[in-house]
Amino acid sequence: RELPESVRGMIERKIAQLSEDDHKLLTAASVQGSEFDSAVVAQVLSLDADEVEERLEKLERVFAFVRLTSEAEFPNGTLTLKYRFVHVLYQNALYASLRATHKATLSRDVAQALEVCYGEQRASAANELAALYEMGRDYAQAAAYFLQAARNVAQINAHREAVQLARRGLEVSLKLPETPERDERELGLQLTLGFSLQSVLSWAAPEAGAAFNRARQLCEQMGDDPRLCAALSGVASYHFIRAEYETGQGLCEQMQHLAEQSDDPVLLVMAPLWWAGVRHFQGDLVSARQYGERALALDRREYHEAYLSISNEDLGIHARRTHGFCLWMLGYADQALALGRESMMLAGRSPHPFSLGGIYHATGSVLGLLRDWQSSRKEYEKLFALAEEYDLGDLLNYGLANNALNLAYQEPTEATIEQAKQAIASLRAKGVMLRMTGFLASLSEVFWLAGRCAEGLETIAEALALVERTGERYWEAEIRRIKGELLLKCGLRSTRGAEAERCYRQAIEVARQQSAKTFELRAATSLARLWQQQGRIFAAQQMLADIYGWFTEGFATVDLKEAKTLLEELHQQVTATQTTGVCKSIPS
Repeated sequence: RELPESVRGMIERKIAQLSEDDHKLLTAASVQGSEFDSAVVAQVLSLDADEVEERLEKLERVFAFVRLTSEAEFPNGTLTLKYRFVHVLYQNALYASLRATHKATLSRDVAQALEVCYGEQRASAANELAALYEMGRDYAQAAAYFLQAARNVAQINAHREAVQLARRGLEVSLKLPETPERDERELGLQLTLGFSLQSVLSWAAPEAGAAFNRARQLCEQMGDDPRLCAALSGVASYHFIRAEYETGQGLCEQMQHLAEQSDDPVLLVMAPLWWAGVRHFQGDLVSARQYGERALALDRREYHEAYLSISNEDLGIHARRTHGFCLWMLGYADQALALGRESMMLAGRSPHPFSLGGIYHATGSVLGLLRDWQSSRKEYEKLFALAEEYDLGDLLNYGLANNALNLAYQEPTEATIEQAKQAIASLRAKGVMLRMTGFLASLSEVFWLAGRCAEGLETIAEALALVERTGERYWEAEIRRIKGELLLKCGLRSTRGAEAERCYRQAIEVARQQSAKTFELRAATSLARLWQQQGRIFAAQQMLADIYGWFTEGFATVDLKEAKTLLEELHQQVTATQTTGVCKSIPS
């Protein structure tokens, strides 16, 4: 930075008091940084360690240029005294006085000295070594150490730092000639950059998509590289989160082919997991369940570290999360909750922030779908607390949207609805479209609860258009049921019953095609209520009893409780009708 002339002059006058040898010593030290090691300076200047320590002691005592901070031992056993400049301006001035060529030479010398001192543990000093080799214009070594440094911080979930380091590594890589070695380093940097960007920004971030696509291209150029599965996973997550399911299918096919060719156990879990996700959101729940069960059957806890090398989440936990949603829709609420508890137990054994965040999000979502608002909110509060320590990307964004909708369901006020609208809009602004049809349907239902039918119908029309545009059909039955509720409340009195019934029937038909028993029950309950109001109690009872009788679990859930209560009402009315021979219509 620019300094006032008086300050610069004071620093220059103090440095001018140094002897030539001491000036050379401190200049070499300034190359390592504002903090430096006596042993490194001794190696760079080819001096005896005792002599360097004596001169540094004098420079501290007489000139107050440096200060001893501690004694230490490098991994190779070399003893060193750790010093720092009393003020960083001294270090800056000494470093700036070096000519470019001499600066590059000293930077390489310091880097090589540190490599010797750290020995086999030099990876732990990768950040420092990367910067030194970059200044030393040894770009191949710099790129390699930037890659190691980025991986180091990514492993402790410091993804913002990982993004910065990976980008610096890519910058220095561009200064190298095109060789297989350069491609090798760039591949690692692009993958690290992509996964960290997903954590910091979004799975839908264009920068993350570009990084993974470049990694995929490099893998295909290099041929038969095992990291292709990581690149494909990244590319798939980018397209999947943007609801580009046709592209996702092609990637699933490539993953499946790769898994079968390599017989890699991790790939054999990853391929059906991605298939389960695509099929689930396309509304093919039976197929999604089969793929999910295959992934879970092949999952092993010893694969945990391998999972995290190709994804920012433990794939075994991810598989349970995806399968839990599918089971709930298929009508197995108790099994879905049990899978969530199992996932929580696994995450607790080997805590990984993104995986743990995924569990909180999934459990909160399922509890919200079961309309257990208080328990759902507790899970989201855990997610939000975790997000204060770690970057969780879209897991946090989804959690904010789901929690806002939960609040709006409980109290559909102008404030809570506006909060939900903003959370959903924030997702869309990032390009996140996965589950957007479900979010819009839920928002429409909240509008219905608030009596804001015109806004609800406008939102439900947007959801239906999105179903057709993206092919995301997993929530289609609910969308059509909610449209029926809105029409029944605010449609024209002369036609609203018929229009609502048509929507409920469409919802039941879609749910049956998808085997979405939970949604079939909801739509049947809505239709049964309408028929009850119209006096068609025999038909209402028979239809609702048929779907209710299918269920073997989940009887403590709100959906089944409401259906049971309505069935009891209908039974009483049927009994009364059979007794009196009169069927009275309940006014609408």
